[in-house]
Amino acid sequence: MVKLMKADIVTLSSKYQVVIPKAARKTLGLNSPEGQRFKVQRVSDTEIVFRKDKSLEDYLGKYDKAFPSNATGAIRKIRDDEWGE
Repeated sequence: MVKLMKADIVTLSSKYQVVIPKAARKTLGLNSPEGQRFKVQRVSDTEIVFRKDKSLEDYLGKYDKAFPSNATGAIRKIRDDEWGE
């Protein structure tokens, strides 16, 4: 069963940004705002839904015994070397 959170009012900034209320951040476990990614889905003409996007760490966490301790850093280095970043 899905537990619904109380609805909060947020304001859209001039840069089209919104602030996620503290209670919602705590409930969703949003501890580190920088770089946190979300999928935005239109539900209806008046509703959108934000869903946390899985990070590389989320995927690697399932296979923590199969990768070296710094697998995330190694994968990022390979990606950056290949793409020239």
